[in-house]
Amino acid sequence: MKRLLAIALFLALPRHACAEPLGLGDPLADFALADLNGAPVALGDLFSDRALVIVFSSIVCPASLKYDIHRAQIHDQYAPKGIRLISVNANFNETDRDIRGHYAQNPVPFMVFRDPQNKLADHLGATHTPQAFLFDAQRRLRYKGEIDNGWGIAEDTTSHGLWDALDALLANREIANPILPSFGCEIRRLPRVTTAAQASAPTFYRDILPLLQNRCQTCHRPGGMGRVPFFDYTEVLAWAYQMRDSIEARIMPPWKARPEYGDFKNSRRLTDDEIHTFAQWVDRGMPEGDPADRPELRAFPTGWTLGKPDLILQPEAPYPLKAVGRDEYRCFVLPTQQDKDNDVSAIEVLPGDREVVHHVSAYIDVSGKARLQEKNAPGQGYPCFGGIGVPIYESLGGWAPGNTPFILPDGTARHLPPNSDIILQIHYHKIGRAATDHSRLGIYFAKKPVEKRLREEVITSRLLFIPPNVKRHRVTGSITIPYDQHLLGILPHMHLLGMEMKLTATYPDGTQNPLIWVKPWDFNWQETYVYKTPVALPRGTRIALEAHYDNSADNPRNPNNPPRLVRWGENSTDEMCTAFLYVTRDDENLR
Repeated sequence: MKRLLAIALFLALPRHACAEPLGLGDPLADFALADLNGAPVALGDLFSDRALVIVFSSIVCPASLKYDIHRAQIHDQYAPKGIRLISVNANFNETDRDIRGHYAQNPVPFMVFRDPQNKLADHLGATHTPQAFLFDAQRRLRYKGEIDNGWGIAEDTTSHGLWDALDALLANREIANPILPSFGCEIRRLPRVTTAAQASAPTFYRDILPLLQNRCQTCHRPGGMGRVPFFDYTEVLAWAYQMRDSIEARIMPPWKARPEYGDFKNSRRLTDDEIHTFAQWVDRGMPEGDPADRPELRAFPTGWTLGKPDLILQPEAPYPLKAVGRDEYRCFVLPTQQDKDNDVSAIEVLPGDREVVHHVSAYIDVSGKARLQEKNAPGQGYPCFGGIGVPIYESLGGWAPGNTPFILPDGTARHLPPNSDIILQIHYHKIGRAATDHSRLGIYFAKKPVEKRLREEVITSRLLFIPPNVKRHRVTGSITIPYDQHLLGILPHMHLLGMEMKLTATYPDGTQNPLIWVKPWDFNWQETYVYKTPVALPRGTRIALEAHYDNSADNPRNPNNPPRLVRWGENSTDEMCTAFLYVTRDDENLR
């Protein structure tokens, strides 16, 4: 499953690979590579008595980082049998200093070399990191492609390309599959353009950097969720082709709500003119322009976005994660130790390690049962894949990549009972290195008298039966509003088969108001959409939900191969069809 998501995120066609790369059976030409100290090393001197494996790598590509462990395992297993493995970094934007620093903190048993002008990469036709090339003792190319297809998860591995090729070579057998596709991140090559194409193009400092500041740097900054910061011209140049493709497909920046349905705060949706400007800049050679046009740096908070919280909670100790394996859902019980009722106007989550924390949900427990769950589980917290396992008094909200914490309007708050516990459910995604996480939860109490409680109206369709091999299965649900209310925001929720969800309000007089249309749905980017102005919902308003699911083999996120009947359930491989409506009642006045 994770491999499919990785392909969706990182697979790209080669931009400047050699037109006639080395073919199977062709001998490898000699090259002088530089080691991490800058010393030249002849490639021919690296051949061992049986074979040489060259794997192209990156220190920022998630796929490459996942496979550092695989490369170390191949080195340890096959070096005694006369096979040498080396790693080559051919990305122009990854500096010698950064690479040395990375491997100083994450040592590997094999040698690492640089190919910044892509001479070796072009000779081999290398396109991705990681991508493997196997040469026999006569320096002939015998295999090229994946290491395996498991994305670091042994249970999901169905193809062992490089491993099988090595075993066949050692046994003097023909390699059954000498060419296999590779997945990962595109090798970063400098663009090859003419000066004439750049003459009338947008420039980085004048046109592109302001766009990145307003739309992208919230995530793509030091300490942000984006793996690569988009501040520096060279770094943006390295990712520009994939940025253009993602922007034109409206994958990035992530904003799934259609513009004709609802008027929401903090929209990251690009305008057509912004998309055209970025595409034109890329297509005309990505000129840097005059540094004097550089806008002032945008300041981002380094800690709590909303200021210092009134109450800060975190687990007693950091939680350790292994380098690879399946995702984990872990619940941590945080006693509030508050001896009185409190009104909560906002929460903010600070992930301890943003690279491994996928998303966080916070719930209030007044039963004490979560403490028992934690007491009976080994280590910090307790496992909670599919649900927290105890009755929920109320949800406090959460955090996901790109979500901006916000304060509820004056006079509106959630209720935090005395001596209650908060359950912090954290979804962890392993990234190829061991990590520890010590996330924190900040709680902000209301500063003004509270008149209204934030409440939830839930629309759901529990009679959920999604048949296999259907590309567009329709599911509906509805509720009728029992009181005059105002709608502050909506959180749609589906799982991996979801395609889109639409909610429409039909008022008592028959008029309709389109509330939200999330398309395309993305399980890995679930947003709470907050209206700029709360939407009035008179008593008797009917809110209809319509959702569509793709349970076919063509859906790359389908966890079942072949597709099977999918029902309602807590696991990610099950499905849900729910929309949470955050409302206040017009007739309520707690004062």
